[in-house]
Amino acid sequence: MPRWARFLSCTLTGSVLALAGVLLVTAWLEGGPSFWSQVMAFAGTPAFWSMALLFALLVAVALLLARLAAHLCQLNSAAAGALAGAFLAILYGAFLLAAHAADWGGAAAGLHRAWPAVPLFALPFALAGGLMAWLWDRLG
Repeated sequence: MPRWARFLSCTLTGSVLALAGVLLVTAWLEGGPSFWSQVMAFAGTPAFWSMALLFALLVAVALLLARLAAHLCQLNSAAAGALAGAFLAILYGAFLLAAHAADWGGAAAGLHRAWPAVPLFALPFALAGGLMAWLWDRLG
C-alpha cells in the first residue's frame, strides 16, 4: 500500500475513533435522556463538522508524531501513538483553557472547571493514536 493511502486510511480511522471516544466520554460525563438526540441535532451543524475536521487534523499530527517517536526513540508504534495522541489532546485542552480562562474567572477557576474533563478527553485520543499507529504497521 502506498504511504499516502496508508496515511489517509490511518488518519480516517483514528479520526472516527477519536470522535466516537469523545462522544462516549461526553455521554458518560453529561448523560441525560436526551443526550443522543441532541448529538444528532448537533451533527447537522457546521460547528460539528469543524470540530470533526479539527479532530482529523489532531489525529494526523498525532500519527506524524508517533512515527517520529517510533523512529527516533525506538518506541513501540502503539505506545508512541498513544503518547502522541494523549500529548496532543492535553495541548488542545490547555489551548481551550487559555482561550476561555478570562470568561471562566481566571486561570485557577478555569483549571478547576476543566480539570476532570481534559484527562478524560485525552483517553480517546490516546487510544485512537495507539490503534492508528498499530494499524500503520499492519498496513505496511
